[in-house]
Parts: sequence; C-alpha cells; structure tokens
Amino acid sequence: MLGIDTSGYANAVGVTDGEKVLADLTFPAKTDSLEQIVANIDDALKCAGLTLEDIGGIGVGLGPGSWTGIRVGVTVGKVLAFSTGKPLAGIPTLEVLAYQAIVEASLVCAVIPTGAGDAVYAACYQLQAGVVGRVGDYFIGSVKDLTGMIKEPVVLAGDTGASYMQTLRDGIIKAGIAVTNITAVPGGAAVARLASERLERGERADVLGLEPLYLKESTARAFVNRYAAKTKGWGGS
Repeated sequence: MLGIDTSGYANAVGVTDGEKVLADLTFPAKTDSLEQIVANIDDALKCAGLTLEDIGGIGVGLGPGSWTGIRVGVTVGKVLAFSTGKPLAGIPTLEVLAYQAIVEASLVCAVIPTGAGDAVYAACYQLQAGVVGRVGDYFIGSVKDLTGMIKEPVVLAGDTGASYMQTLRDGIIKAGIAVTNITAVPGGAAVARLASERLERGERADVLGLEPLYLKESTARAFVNRYAAKTKGWGGS
C-alpha cells in the first residue's frame, strides 16, 4: 500500500505490506509541484524495492493544512489511481496524527496549526471496535476555545514543541484535566495503513469525486457556539 501526505511543510510518502513498513520517508516541500511529489514517490518505492505495479492500493492525506500542498498531493493520488486502476482511499490528516498516538480507551485530540494567528484545526478520536473513529465534529478556532472543549483526560497529538500546543496543554491542566503529549507528524506509512483498513472495509474513494478536506471558520464557529450553549465538549456528559 502506498501512502502520501502533502498537507504540511514536508512531503510524506510511505509503503506498507500489512503491518510491515517497507518505507516511511519525508522530503522537504521545496515547491508544491507535481514533479517533486512524483519523484518522492519514486524514491519511496525504490527504498521498498517495489514498482507502482506492485502496489495494491493508494492512500492520500486530505488535509486540513497547506491548501496548495493538499491540492497537489490529492491530485497526484487521483492521477496514479486512475492511470493504474488501483483502489484509492482518502484519509483526513488529523486522523493520521491521531492514529499514531492512540491507545486503548484514550481520547486523542489531534491538532494542526492553520497558519493564521493562534487558530488551529483539531478533532478528537477514540478506538471504536478496533477502528480509529472521530468523536464529534471538526474544530477550527482559537486555542482558548479548543481548551474549553476538552472535558476529560486527553492525549494531545501534533507538534508538541510548538507554542500553541504548550498553551493548549497548560490551559487543560489549569482546568484540572490530565494531559499526555505525543509528538506526531503526518506520516506516509500511517496514511498507507489507514488506507489499507478502509479498503478492507470496502470504503473505496471515487477517484474523480475525491476532494481535499477544507475546513471553514464559519462552520467551526457554529460548532463552538452549539457546544458552548450545551456546556458540553469532547468527553462531556
């Protein structure tokens, strides 16, 4: 299985065979070009000792994150799937982060910066019947608003050394809630594994219809207001 994520400051490409990781590489995203990403994929396949024809399917990160990077990465995944006839699965990048940090019975909050002030993208996940499942809606808003949404012990997944993550952690602890930090970046092998699970469940993406995951401020604001009115959040009763 081939996994691709171009939502951040690096291109991540991984190749897996079941639970075995054959290649898991990251490359500086010097340009958001099709040529660079295709070259990165070629390098990962060579590292795995495979060709594109050997791959059983393709997984691609859908974002949120860098608008241009995601768009180009999703396009590459769609072109490869269309040209080879391989099945395609789209994986939200926040789910990729959570997958790398999740443990049994834990609530994991995956966080990605929007690049606009202290605003972040986030979503919470738990294992549901052995599958990583999202709890509630996606979030986009300030770290302060996100802090108020956490109502139970949580694992924070993302760039734990970043100032916004430290602020989030401190705010949750101040509210008397236990926090564990796990550093996670969107990895190609994680995308490949999640794609493999989706395809095994028959969740094959429409190659022509698959689109990047773009989160809008208006949607997130409605989400925050709705939950604040109910005095609930992730983990609340």
